Amino acid sequence: MMAVTEPAVDTITIMCCTQTMKTSVLENTLGYFAHLDPAPMLVLQPKDEMADAFSKERIAPMIASSPALRAIMGDHRTRTGADTLRFKKFPGGFLAMASAGSPSNLAMRAIRIVLLDEIDKYETSKEGDPVALAEERTATFTTNRLSIRACSPTWEETSRIYKSYVEGDQRKPFVDCPHCGHSQVLDFFEHVRWNKNEDGSHRPETAHIHCESCGAEWSEAERMKIVSTKYAIQHRQTKAFHCCGSHQDPLIERRWEWDDEHQIGYAICKECGRRGVPNRHASFWASKLYSPFISVVGLVEKWLSAQDDQDTKQTFYNTQLGVPFKAETHRAIDAHLLAARAEPYDGTKELPEGVVVLTAGIDVQSMGATGQGRLEVEVVGWGIGEESWSIAIAAFEGDPASPEVWSQLDQLLLSPYKHALGFNLYIAGACVDSGGHNAQDVYRFVQDHPGRNIWAIKGTNADRGVNWSPIWPDATQERYGHRQRTGYRPIIIGVNAAKWAVHRSLLVDEPGPGYCHFPVGRPDNWYHQLTSEELLVDRKDGVEQRRWRLKKRMLNEALDCRVYAYAALHGLYQVRRLDLEKQAASLFANPAELAQKQSGTAGAAVQPRRRTIRQSLD
Repeated sequence: MMAVTEPAVDTITIMCCTQTMKTSVLENTLGYFAHLDPAPMLVLQPKDEMADAFSKERIAPMIASSPALRAIMGDHRTRTGADTLRFKKFPGGFLAMASAGSPSNLAMRAIRIVLLDEIDKYETSKEGDPVALAEERTATFTTNRLSIRACSPTWEETSRIYKSYVEGDQRKPFVDCPHCGHSQVLDFFEHVRWNKNEDGSHRPETAHIHCESCGAEWSEAERMKIVSTKYAIQHRQTKAFHCCGSHQDPLIERRWEWDDEHQIGYAICKECGRRGVPNRHASFWASKLYSPFISVVGLVEKWLSAQDDQDTKQTFYNTQLGVPFKAETHRAIDAHLLAARAEPYDGTKELPEGVVVLTAGIDVQSMGATGQGRLEVEVVGWGIGEESWSIAIAAFEGDPASPEVWSQLDQLLLSPYKHALGFNLYIAGACVDSGGHNAQDVYRFVQDHPGRNIWAIKGTNADRGVNWSPIWPDATQERYGHRQRTGYRPIIIGVNAAKWAVHRSLLVDEPGPGYCHFPVGRPDNWYHQLTSEELLVDRKDGVEQRRWRLKKRMLNEALDCRVYAYAALHGLYQVRRLDLEKQAASLFANPAELAQKQSGTAGAAVQPRRRTIRQSLD
């Protein structure tokens, strides 16, 4: 990368996908300065172990394979006592490696060349931001300092590398069409096309790049020739600027002054011809369309496999396209649109044909200053792929400390629901919120009804960052939900992850896996409660945070009930080994026989003492 020696450049940002150019740039920069322009250098990694690994796996092999570097830095047999795993001395300078988590390492030496790797993973300490602390070490080198920031981006709202890229001159890689010569920046969503079968299924094996000008299809051999040929990729500034009284976008105006020595196209004003964008901060981007290590077909296959999961889709954006992710789940869900798609079914009279299991979520509202308390309930039917149908909602008014409301809840949980195929389904699992003032009342109800998959739950408050607790605890936490010597312990569920899953499902707009069906007749207020929280992404103490916030002047009981019903589904996965596809196959194999069997035992086995998934049918 010629920007390392480009006049006036003192900051370089590399926002790119994984396994593309980042590591090579860092290694070549270290080698160049150690050999030809000796200087004190610092490589900063997020963690101590990453600093050690970089030294062992990158620096040591680089020195061993380069006669020039071996001559000045020595090998493992000739290094001096001053050399360590994280410190390499050579004539005129040294190379130090440190972690962002050790602020003292960032303040002890004056540094001319700073290489900041994986900066989105840095955690801010009480001393401040590691990037700012490290770059402060270059203050004494006013005319020849250099900082290189490198990382794949993460979330658009919090990504350090994305912010740094935007602050720079936004250089992008242009390539010429092998058919018409038009110069363009390859974009996965604009230039890559593939065919579909008549049934709408994708054929990724037909994927190719298509020129934005002539429309010609590039063969994989043509793409590989471009990305493997020296100087075939030309970087040009694309940051918009103002000059001669007008706003100018280089991608629209397409006016650049080419510097052959440093292989860069400087954006120039269409009126006066002067350079419009300073080059002090050179920022670069690249996706895997420019990589010789993956085919276009392979890239499309990864994209298609990421469609059903937002986390996997984020990984694709970040690691394959080299761009930050702004989740679809960040967009607001319109309660009116959800209400408008309500369907003419009444689950209390007949369950839709796709329902294979029922769960319930119960939110406990304690007595307040107004003297009002209640139990809010939603019964949800689940089908293959977690397609869901809202079956029933109820509110039992009264003090949750009194037995009356719990008796009403018990009756609802025991109620049979007639299926469209003729048999009955019962609620197979239920989660009751125990996080409020009536925890002991919840525990008492659950303990009085053992074996019925009724769980007292409580949301964890230990989630921090972006790695949320699982929706249902794993087997190592099975002690929860039982009486202990210290008292009853509720199931600790990952409310954040459950809300994330519910929020994503509300965005699914076609019936099928994940889609949410609603019956006609629900009040508008219920839909507003269902969409009452929004996901915020921010950074606290250097750690990226994802958290849910209740919108102003909104209630969220409907959302809580749906979340608890979804948690109950995961409880059945974990505790009863529920498999929705197998459950569907069992139900639909001979529904008439099942209905006949139920009619012959009506009232005899409505609610067995220990409820299995199969017994929720009988």
